[in-house]
Amino acid sequence: MEREINLHAGNTSKLEYSENGTSGWTRIYGLLSIPDIGGEPNKIDTTSLDNEEYETFMYGLKPAVELAYEFNMEDPSAEANFKVASDLETAGTSKFWRITYANGVTVEYKSKTKTDIKATSSGELLKFGMYHAPEGEPTVTVPTTSA
Repeated sequence: MEREINLHAGNTSKLEYSENGTSGWTRIYGLLSIPDIGGEPNKIDTTSLDNEEYETFMYGLKPAVELAYEFNMEDPSAEANFKVASDLETAGTSKFWRITYANGVTVEYKSKTKTDIKATSSGELLKFGMYHAPEGEPTVTVPTTSA
């Protein structure tokens, strides 16, 4: 029996925030990429004097999640992506964040926001960065469908 495999490009993936984490999601437009979520767990050495050739280890915790996003900067307006991100930073309060990938997988976390303006040169679009340090472990949800 052949199984159909569906693959997705990152296009249409999005980043949104909410006050309560359940409704009222607001999208931040102009997102260029989504950073790695998680990472390789650290290794706890379990090698003993009984080992004769190879060291041994077990997996420990994954590194703390640090999320750095980059955006194309929209022209200044009340709704412009950089204005929204700057206002979130100025407010200094944590928001609920949700990454939705093109295939429906979501990652949710809570974080305050920091921003910066990226270097630019002739012929380049203006860009800005947004940074999050989740206050807990991100929650990954993988949707399932019936065959």
